[in-house]
Amino acid sequence: MNGSVRKATIEDADAIGCVHYLAHVETYTGKFPPEVIEANPPERRARMWRRIIGEQLGDAWVAELDGEIVGFTHTGPPRDEDPPRDIELSTIYLLAAHHGSGLGQALLDAVLSGRPAMLWVLDENPRAIAFYRRNGFEPDGAEKIDPDYGNIREIRLVR
Repeated sequence: MNGSVRKATIEDADAIGCVHYLAHVETYTGKFPPEVIEANPPERRARMWRRIIGEQLGDAWVAELDGEIVGFTHTGPPRDEDPPRDIELSTIYLLAAHHGSGLGQALLDAVLSGRPAMLWVLDENPRAIAFYRRNGFEPDGAEKIDPDYGNIREIRLVR
């Protein structure tokens, strides 16, 4: 694996915001309505990440390659009313150019350290689902339609 992972700092928020936006474009174009992606440009996402990191709302890590942030992850308390686990993997994104590099695995290992967790994933994202399954996550039968993202269907995976 080229690159490294480390805990995110408030100084990383602008770069995380850019990666978050670009990863959404790469991953969800054609799956989300364009206005959903464009509603959260890099600057807005950076503000969100400054708040999350600054207020220590969960645990955030970044993946770097040659000093540039190319991915990130975040865990926090579950958002579900009756969660099956105490930790939710709320986000993990890696720019498509770095898929298969080992950095996504390194991010997951760093943020979860093998602990039980839950997550929600777009049901039409077979690459992500396969990644999670390789890491011991399995569907538990829960699903939801998310109106904030154009009424996409998400499934819950649990480890």
